This record gives sequence, C-alpha cells and structure tokens, in this order.
Amino acid sequence: MTEIFKMPDIGEGMAEGDITSWLVKVGDEVAMDDPVAEVQNDKLIQEILSPYGGKVTKIFVDAGTTVSVGDNLIEFDGDGSGASASASPQAGAATTNTDSATESQQTVADAPTVTSVDVESSTVQTANGHVLAMPSVRHLAFEKGIDLTQVPATGRHGHVTLADVEKFNPNEAAAGADTATIQPAVNPVAPQPKQEPAKHNAIDITEPLREGRQPMTPIRKAIAKAMSTQHTDIPAVTNFDQVEVSKLVVHRRQFKLQASEDGIRLTYLAYVVKALAATAKKFPELNASLDMATQEIVYHDDVNMGIAVNAPSGLFVPVIAHADRKSILVIAREIAALAEAVRDGSIKPQQMQGGTMTISNIGSARGEWFTPIINGKEVMILGLGSIVKEPIINDDGEVVVGQNMKLSLTYDHRLIDGMLGQSALNYLKQLLSDPAYMLMEV
Repeated sequence: MTEIFKMPDIGEGMAEGDITSWLVKVGDEVAMDDPVAEVQNDKLIQEILSPYGGKVTKIFVDAGTTVSVGDNLIEFDGDGSGASASASPQAGAATTNTDSATESQQTVADAPTVTSVDVESSTVQTANGHVLAMPSVRHLAFEKGIDLTQVPATGRHGHVTLADVEKFNPNEAAAGADTATIQPAVNPVAPQPKQEPAKHNAIDITEPLREGRQPMTPIRKAIAKAMSTQHTDIPAVTNFDQVEVSKLVVHRRQFKLQASEDGIRLTYLAYVVKALAATAKKFPELNASLDMATQEIVYHDDVNMGIAVNAPSGLFVPVIAHADRKSILVIAREIAALAEAVRDGSIKPQQMQGGTMTISNIGSARGEWFTPIINGKEVMILGLGSIVKEPIINDDGEVVVGQNMKLSLTYDHRLIDGMLGQSALNYLKQLLSDPAYMLMEV
C-alpha cells in the first residue's frame, strides 16, 4: 500500500523547516521509526523519524529545500507518482495536471540520489548533491578553504564531522585524487602533467559567497526575529558594575586541578551561575515573568539558568535546570556538556526549554561591559565580562593590584526598578567577591 510521509510539526508553533540532508535514498528499505532526514528549524537540527516501514519509491524535495508542515516528503511502496493509494480521484487528477511542474523533481527522484567520492579509501557521502554535514562543519570548512566533497566522512550516515575537517590535509587529498584520476589514462611514453592542489579549487568556489546577497539561514532568521521582538517590546535598563574577585581567582586555582582529575573544566562561569541562582532566591523578581495579557507577575519556583553559547551557525541558549540545587562542580560539568552539544549540533529541543534567567559571557572574547538583550519571556539577563587586573584601593588605603570582574545587568523596567536591580547586583557581587559566601547559600 502506498503511503506518503508528510512534513511533521517537530517544534512548538513550527510552520516550516529546511531539509538539511536526506538519510535515505530511493530504493532503500526503511523500518518504522528509522531516521530519514535532518531538518533545521529555528535554532535546531533534528532527525525526523519515519512513521511507515517500506521501500522508498519517491523523494519529493531536494536537500536544502524549505518545506512547510504538511508538505509531502517521501513516498513508500508506490509507483513513483507521488499519489497515495487512498487519494481521491480529484486528488489524482490534480497530480496529473501538475506533472509538468513536478517533472524535474521526478527526474531527481528516479535518479540515484546518493553518490560517493573515494579519497584514500574513504567515502564522502552526498545526498542530492549536498555533502552531509552540520552547519558548524560547513562553516569550519569554509574558513579553512576546504572543499567538503574531498573530506573523508566518518560520522553517522556518512556525515562529515568537525574532527574530519580538522584532521583533513588538502595536499594529501589532492595527491590521492590526482593518482586516482590520472592512473587509468596514463601514457607510459608521455607522463601526464601534475594537477594543481584541490585546495585552490575549493577557494575559488567558496570565496564568492563573501560577496553579494545570501539568504538568511533559519537560525539567523530566528535570532533576528527574537532580538527584534525583545528589543521592541521590553523597556530594558542596564546597570554596569564590577567586583573585585581576587579570592575567587585563588579559589578556582586551588580546585581547578582537582576538578580536571574528575574530567571537569572548572570555569568562572560556573561560579557565576551558582551565585546568580542564589541571588534569584533572595530577589524573586529576577526569576519571574510578566503575563501582560492577564496583567500578572509569574514567579517561578525553579531557577533554570540559560547559558548563551556561540556557535558558527548562530547563538544558542541551552538551559541548566534547577541550577539553585546544584553544586559548582556539577554546574561546570553541565556547562561543558551543553556547549559541546551546541557546537557539534547534537543539542536537543528539551535542553533549550524552560529557562527563567540567562547569562551571556562576553568575557571569553575579552569583552568587558555590554548591553545584552533579554531572552524569551524572562525579565533579566546578566552580561559577564572579563576579569581585568587594575589598580584598586584596599581596606588599608593602599593602592594595590586588584582583579575586577565586569558585570552588566539588563532588566525589564516594567517589573524591576533601578533600586531593586542594583540591590540584586550588589548581592551578586558579595557572593562573587568571596566564594565562602556561597557556602551559606547551598
């Protein structure tokens, strides 16, 4: 029986998504719940699973196509016409009338949709002319001037991974490709001239992408929409401040090695997450939301801390749930795991939901003060800047070298007044100035 798999709704309010790659081709036998494609929607790339089992007889769209929820994706056990066995005569007539419009798609579906290029005994998989690779992998290859079709793929379903790109040597690949290409046609009397390295071809192909117009990716569209909405709808105020953290620096140095022995990278961000979670318990307005439709303030019992993570494809905000109940070491472990998931494209939708407050860390780029934009339905965001060695006056009136951490607290002025915002910031500074204070907040 012919079954047509249509584009499912894989996210809240999802209307459309991009088919980044197909994991199956025409002729493949697929079991129910097998992954058949990767779809990018807003900030996530997710595998979609087949609700049917059977043989793939038609793929309706190419990889790289934007499809709406309900659009046809795959035909199972059919004749390649794209018509369901249960379709009405009218539907069949409509299909016939649109044959000319879908002729090119039919040609693509009938042809083999997966090809391979052998490079030094490895295989690079492409689907409908697209190399299977996450956006972060494509960005890295672009920056390095590497042609992804030359990179041996070791990832699942023939995907090129970040590690594949990192270890790829264009010169070695070019030499291997030259040998494979020239050897069948070698004239023993007149040797063929040596080919140019493949990396030059890659640069010629990719460099024009830096000029002219390019369509926004779904991730960039989502970021642009969210930032515009938040900036327009929320009357935000930012308080800039700094805190001397020499004791925090010493504490981290003491425990950094011990943490690394347990496989944990102890960062200052983990301390700030713990301190801000404690501050939210003392100042619950920071961990609230505004429901303007009902004119109510919604106070959240849990402190779910969003951590802004930068990736080549855009900015993501994974969430550390119940941050107020976790130790600094547990928080540090979760930060590392979430950041890695963002950068390798494996982050899940549930890992980016439920945030009640957010930290954006510009200090990792040696930034100091800035005005971060409030995320989602939250009412504040903390901008974390660098720790800078500067002259300070100690309690004895002496000028000494101090270590100042820069802080930028942006808050929704509809709920948080300036006095409340600064009082919360002062309490946060107290916790960060001496980690011993945090022991009283566990």
